[in-house]
Amino acid sequence: MSSEEDSDLECDAASPSCSRCNEAGVPCVAPNASRQGTAPRSIVQFLEDQLANVDNVQREAYTTRAEHLDDRAVDATQDTRLLINHVMKDFAPSYAGLTALTPLVHCAVTGTRLPSTSLSGAINSNEHHQNSTIDSVSDGIRLSYIPTAIADFLFENYLKRVVAQNPIFYLPDVVGFFNAVFHHPIDSLEPGTLASPYETYVVSLIMAVSLTTSARTQQLRANSIATGLFKSAMRYIQTVFTNDLRGLQALLLLCEYTFLNPSVANVWFLSGFTTQLCIDLGIHQETLDDQKADPLTVDIRRRVFWCAYEMEIATAGALLRPTQFLSKNINVPFPSEIEDTAISAKGVDPHGKLTKFPSTRIWRFRQIEAEVVSVLFHNGDLSAEDNGALSMWMERMEIAIDTWRDEVKWFSSLNGSHPASEEMCLYADIAHDYIIVTLFRPSTRVKDPTTGNLMKAFIAGVHVARGYWKQANLEFGSSKYVFHPCYHTFSAAVVFLQVLDRCKEAIWLKYSTDEIEDFISSFSKFFATIAERWPAASRCLEEFERLMAPVKRNYIDFTLRKARTVPNGSITNASFSDQGGFLLNASAHQDELVDIHTLFPQDVFSHGQLGDLTFTIPTDWEMEFDFGVI
Repeated sequence: MSSEEDSDLECDAASPSCSRCNEAGVPCVAPNASRQGTAPRSIVQFLEDQLANVDNVQREAYTTRAEHLDDRAVDATQDTRLLINHVMKDFAPSYAGLTALTPLVHCAVTGTRLPSTSLSGAINSNEHHQNSTIDSVSDGIRLSYIPTAIADFLFENYLKRVVAQNPIFYLPDVVGFFNAVFHHPIDSLEPGTLASPYETYVVSLIMAVSLTTSARTQQLRANSIATGLFKSAMRYIQTVFTNDLRGLQALLLLCEYTFLNPSVANVWFLSGFTTQLCIDLGIHQETLDDQKADPLTVDIRRRVFWCAYEMEIATAGALLRPTQFLSKNINVPFPSEIEDTAISAKGVDPHGKLTKFPSTRIWRFRQIEAEVVSVLFHNGDLSAEDNGALSMWMERMEIAIDTWRDEVKWFSSLNGSHPASEEMCLYADIAHDYIIVTLFRPSTRVKDPTTGNLMKAFIAGVHVARGYWKQANLEFGSSKYVFHPCYHTFSAAVVFLQVLDRCKEAIWLKYSTDEIEDFISSFSKFFATIAERWPAASRCLEEFERLMAPVKRNYIDFTLRKARTVPNGSITNASFSDQGGFLLNASAHQDELVDIHTLFPQDVFSHGQLGDLTFTIPTDWEMEFDFGVI
């Protein structure tokens, strides 16, 4: 790349030419630039934006000559646009993609990036090769590999544990899919022989999800089989990803599995595709005509939308990115919490059991998360009830998440026999603490929080790490997510280090040195545990320890200075019995540590001296996480 070498620039491989080459005014000749380049999260949204740009140009041109046009010309223009929109809707293809042979999801089936505070730290070339999964579908495991008795067990686990949180499908439908694979009428044929591509795809991913949640001790083996089932399911994506509700359900199931195994696909792209398909299908709004449909149709539309909403907010929120849904007028009620056996086209039996209450509580949490991220990181509007006062809004959000957690625990206590009750109580604690971290950490809107608020975020971050470690070690069958825990805990760890560096005095007065050591180990222990499910996540542990070492060393130096200035016997909050080991541990790998500035973008620190760090982590997660296709 001679043009860039001459300019001492490093190509970032953005399409159609890299930004650094553009700034230098030279043509980009990066090899394989199209493959290495960035890609829009939603092709549909990208095209809509391009059309909007053209529309703006036309509107500006029209404004300059508006005085020469009469009202009849304006009416004609509007009529023409209405006709174009009507025609576009009529010939919308049945497939969800650029062509029937090129589904949009195809470009997302490449591993999710790791959380990192540096661009290089986010890349794992072995896991994230563009076509690593698609090209290796021949290594997939067919459903016939699973004995029917084990398949029955895994399917029951999925119905009892997973469906309550993500009711993507109507129960009789998914039971029919499963029976078509494993309980067809001809015993001499192996499982799946008579099943349709859609049925095979759905059951393959259900088995993969259930295997992943079930594993505790044989994680590598279970994940290997689950990945093989996923690869087998990918054979059918050109058939199952249709431009309708059924195709959206198939896409949501893939996204659900990717949350459990982020190495197989790009979570950011997948959730973007589900969001755009929701908008294209219009299920983010419920009209009077929609409500006239039979109760079953209405309920399925609602549950599919809210499952898509949850996955979109979960992904965008973890990355502190904006969501497409906030700009849309969403008026879709929650679906029924009653068991599917009590729901039919004729109506909903009010005497049915409440089996889907976890999903409704999760959706309500995502609404709180969406508002917090929007207001603090994307300058979202404050509610009228807050009178434009940010402090009132923050207080209301804290009360809202406290109330939500208490409600989840209360409702779970009333349904103690439900398989997900214990799991939901832990989920409520983790979600509550994560919102506290997000609410009181430094943000775009609140760049310098008060010490009191930072201290709330500090200890809440520790609880996030501990809570996710407990979740990863829950009993057989409980959901053991990977994407959210990894990103949430890494974000909480960064905030923890920010506060440890900025609020030494307040922390020293409240926590002993042993407690701080224990807090730090909570993050390390979690990252080591999550790496068992997502091996590449070991990079998170490495980076956390690199970032932590100088901050920890500075804090220990601070406590030693305080110890010298405080009279003997008056220190009651700190234990220095093992201080030497603590200091040795902090400097034992000093030769391996790199300058902390090299792990962050250049504008991370507002002060040049390492001893006066403010840890102003940039909130541009596009830069931090670099989720583009590589």
